[in-house]
Amino acid sequence: MIIDEKITSRIEWEVIRVLAYYQLFHHPLKASEITRFVNITPLVTKDVDNALSTLLSLNVVFEFDGYFSLEDNSTLVDARLEGEIRAESLLKVANRMSKLIYSFPFVKAVFISGSLSKGVVPEHADIDYFIVTKRNKLWIARTLLVMFKRIFLLGSKKFFCVNYFVDEDHMEIPDKNIFTATEIVTLIPMQGKSYCEAFLGSNHWYKDHFPNVLLKKEEIGQMGIIKRCSVSILEPLFFNRLSDKFDKYLMKRTYKRWKTLYNEGYSDKEFELAFRTHRGTSKNHDKNYQKRVLNCVEENMKSALFKIRDQQGHG
Repeated sequence: MIIDEKITSRIEWEVIRVLAYYQLFHHPLKASEITRFVNITPLVTKDVDNALSTLLSLNVVFEFDGYFSLEDNSTLVDARLEGEIRAESLLKVANRMSKLIYSFPFVKAVFISGSLSKGVVPEHADIDYFIVTKRNKLWIARTLLVMFKRIFLLGSKKFFCVNYFVDEDHMEIPDKNIFTATEIVTLIPMQGKSYCEAFLGSNHWYKDHFPNVLLKKEEIGQMGIIKRCSVSILEPLFFNRLSDKFDKYLMKRTYKRWKTLYNEGYSDKEFELAFRTHRGTSKNHDKNYQKRVLNCVEENMKSALFKIRDQQGHG
């Protein structure tokens, strides 16, 4: 969307954009959180405060106990605080599961992604993981994890949703937009310190969208005895001429299955975006999540900007 300076200033537009994104989750934000995500540099905190004051006076933004939202609904704050309590509990589970995932052959790094990584935790939330694997072994690693889920977790993805993989040669995410940038800056590194750092370094383009974000220094798990056994005992079983063909076979088999299950209603371009199936990438976001998010953010912004236009007599 193009900023119309007759309607709103750049900083007001940015505040609306940030709140429009989190309106998707009905998740109000603190002023400090808004400041972190606005795409303006250099930034003075009082500029965000002044923009919020203006937008509050126009009834475009609403404040409840220090939290700001485009929705005039005070119960959203209670829902957020309840979600933070759930997040504490889920993070303990995610920590255990991340260690388990990291112990599998060819897994180099594990991040928490999705709603939990953003602190947006509704009831019955899943735990999503973003995983980095060894080169040319992504589909072997993914298949082992999916088999574990189906056999030992009876197919449940509540605490074990492994829907995005990249290998060490394909760490840079090609979809350079606000959705992907948000996903990257909110990832929580859990296991595989050097590969976590390499991944984030490969995606420094997020600064084009979030110049004020400084990624937190997290305590990241190192290689323990179980992982060392996996590397020294299990991984060599796949170091042979057949492993490369086997990895390709698993990729093709998965792609064929996804085409059978999910192809209806997608164009070729949309299917590629939602179900990216390459040698170094596996992405499974059914229901075209990225596209829906970007469309909803734009609609939320338009709604807020129309309010301003109407009040200023530009309509």
